[in-house]
Amino acid sequence: MKKLDIIFKTLMSLTIVIFITSCEIDSFAESDEHSFGEIIAPSNVQITANVVGQDADNPNGDGSGEVEFTVTADNAISYKFVNGDAETVKADGKITYTFTSLGVNSYTISAIAMGAGGTTSSQNITVDVLVSYVPPAELIAALTTGTWKMSKDEKGHLGVAAGLNADNSANAANWGAPIPWWWSADPLAKVNTAIYDDRYTFSDWDADAGKGKFSFNVGPDGAIFGKEEPMKADLGGDRGATSTGDPNYEYEFYPYENYEVEFTIVPFTARWDWNQDGKYEDTSAGQEIYPGEKIIFSGKGFLGFYVGNQEFFIWERSDTRIRYTTIGFDGNSWHGIINNE
Repeated sequence: MKKLDIIFKTLMSLTIVIFITSCEIDSFAESDEHSFGEIIAPSNVQITANVVGQDADNPNGDGSGEVEFTVTADNAISYKFVNGDAETVKADGKITYTFTSLGVNSYTISAIAMGAGGTTSSQNITVDVLVSYVPPAELIAALTTGTWKMSKDEKGHLGVAAGLNADNSANAANWGAPIPWWWSADPLAKVNTAIYDDRYTFSDWDADAGKGKFSFNVGPDGAIFGKEEPMKADLGGDRGATSTGDPNYEYEFYPYENYEVEFTIVPFTARWDWNQDGKYEDTSAGQEIYPGEKIIFSGKGFLGFYVGNQEFFIWERSDTRIRYTTIGFDGNSWHGIINNE
């Protein structure tokens, strides 16, 4: 009898637990139902294209291959652009592509509006774009000869300065000063990081397509050097790397693998002059005083110190040395010098 009483009490306890658990689950489900509300997918997706230099006499643009795309939608949180195999998320719905295949070619861009609960809506646009720019033969010859590396024995082989708009305001869409006046690395300043054994190889330039191959070898240490925030966002979390923390927040040894992407070269004109402090600044008068070139990598290709950009403006170049600038995730201009082995 005592044994039956114990069994009865045990069954009653289990029943109570199951009842309480069921109530809690039902209660959570009801609360969850009300907290999310109605999920509305984005609608009225509109995408427009501005082919740079397009007018009545130049219906396919000025030959630079540059096209500005803008997408809007109702109930959208963010936007994604798809150009071939490349996908780019832009919260503001704006992106600029530079096409490089010579002649007039048609390109189709997809814009995806992303909404609550993972809902999406999309729209495509096709543009006809003229590309007439041909990179200097001596630049192609220099790039595709030998292997490149950081010029570690040279003052200023890494550095940083402000990134400025045409009105001298900071903006990541434009290029900063051509000299790193905030900080300029001394020779071998970053010997305790992963950067100096990295090697860069440019090859297989296709003049008709306007692109070639870029190979990045991470070296014996199997790592790269860069800023914590864009590395985590772009390259796959922290990968077990340890950040330097405040104030620089860098990964000195970020585990990474060798990779190959495409590169293109497009024209770029900077507007800079010396100010009274002996620093470069935008003339703000539209005076085009520094014609040059810009290297654009596909995917997550980059040179030197990773700051989240795939576009690198060339300030100086010779057969064996290139001084460049890229605009980082923070809007600053990050500088580097590479030389040919």
